Amino acid sequence: MKPWQMSFSIIILTALLLSSAVFSKGYVGIFVFSLIINGTMAVSYDIPGRSLGLISLGHAVFFGLGAYCFGISISKGLSFFPAVILSVILSFVGALLVTLLMAGLKHGYYSLATLGILIIFQKLFETLESITGGSAGLYIPETISKLHCNLLAAFLLLATAACHVLFSRSRWGLYSKETEASEEAAEAIGIPTRTVKILCLMTAAIPACMAGVLHLARNSHVSPVSGFSLTLSITALLASRVVPLRGILGPLIGVLLITAAEEVIWTKFEGFNQAWFGLILLGAALYQGINFKRRKTISAAAENPLSR
Repeated sequence: MKPWQMSFSIIILTALLLSSAVFSKGYVGIFVFSLIINGTMAVSYDIPGRSLGLISLGHAVFFGLGAYCFGISISKGLSFFPAVILSVILSFVGALLVTLLMAGLKHGYYSLATLGILIIFQKLFETLESITGGSAGLYIPETISKLHCNLLAAFLLLATAACHVLFSRSRWGLYSKETEASEEAAEAIGIPTRTVKILCLMTAAIPACMAGVLHLARNSHVSPVSGFSLTLSITALLASRVVPLRGILGPLIGVLLITAAEEVIWTKFEGFNQAWFGLILLGAALYQGINFKRRKTISAAAENPLSR
């Protein structure tokens, strides 16, 4: 990531942190909190999305796991911080099981499988009514003030951004890029590709679980549809892909654009939000596909000057 990109990223993160402290109530407070949660989901999604080139339609599985683990812990009588600790442990185990199941899949199969996992979890938590509240979901009392919840969410976003930067600069980030380029070639030179995938996916999963915890703590309600939300997965995907910049700046700018667009779509085009998301995603995919093809052509021409 270039210095100017890092500088802009720090400016955006600082602005969100200050906004979380100033605006904690009313519509603006809700919007700022949504920006921060969507930012955490997008930046965490971008870790395997950029490093391994994986497209997931089920990133909200981890969000829902965190929310429900926290909600069930609170409903059993635990206070906020013990419930958070227990939720992190349970979410980690659940996320690890999902990751172990998905790590061996290739790109297209991985995308389909993540969508399937999302639907399975949604239906499973609708069925376990005695534990999860069924389709109506879980309601919990307020366990922490909205101001403190906003601040914790902002610090979670900062920690997620730091994980993104550190992972991309580590040897595991390099291994991930080699795995994306050619899994067979990476294995041939001794890179443990399955371990790389698991570590990369778990680095993305834990912040998403924590985002679910804080979302429930602030809103006091989660249901299978809102917890294991395809819309949330698409939002993370769009925010990560819509701006063709590497590093954390791309998803940060993307989440500002997508969250603002969401507000307009939900209020002005109710009933067509998924269609609009699809159009935005299609436009981003076409732009990046054309841009990638152009760069590939330029690169090939540079490597073979005699062909000019």
